[in-house]
Amino acid sequence: MVPIVFAHGLEGSPEGTKVQWLKAQGLEVIAPDGRGMVLQDRLTDLEIETRRGGLLLVGSSYGGLAAAWLAEQYPDRFVGLLLLAPALHHTEPPVVDAAILKAPVVVPTLVIHGLHDEIVPIEVSRRYCELSGTHAELVEVNDGHRLINSLPLISQAASKMGGLDSTS
Repeated sequence: MVPIVFAHGLEGSPEGTKVQWLKAQGLEVIAPDGRGMVLQDRLTDLEIETRRGGLLLVGSSYGGLAAAWLAEQYPDRFVGLLLLAPALHHTEPPVVDAAILKAPVVVPTLVIHGLHDEIVPIEVSRRYCELSGTHAELVEVNDGHRLINSLPLISQAASKMGGLDSTS
């Protein structure tokens, strides 16, 4: 299983529900602390943390924006990209226009987004996947922004993308 680098959301933390859930499933999770940081500073930390390559990059909400941008810049570092309700409607330097971000051709990408998300419109994930063509898959779930009901799906996807689960 490859290690996961997890970029948490704006109000999340390295001790957040998704990170703790993934760890409880036996997955190796590295979650840099981005609390109180602007996007550029988060990206600097993530860029340093991912230099070794061979990683699964997971980003949630604001961390999803960071992860999508980072994967586009350094696709060779990642075996997969898992975006969880990514805030791809937010623009902040160095992201000039989040609406044009798309999944790198060489990085298998899965986006999980809740149909009842009141923070990030599901349309942004639909647009991202449409722009990405066959390089990104969107799974729309009966859940809200925090994706609490989708934790088993998230860990299953991370396990599969990280090479732990070779079935289906």
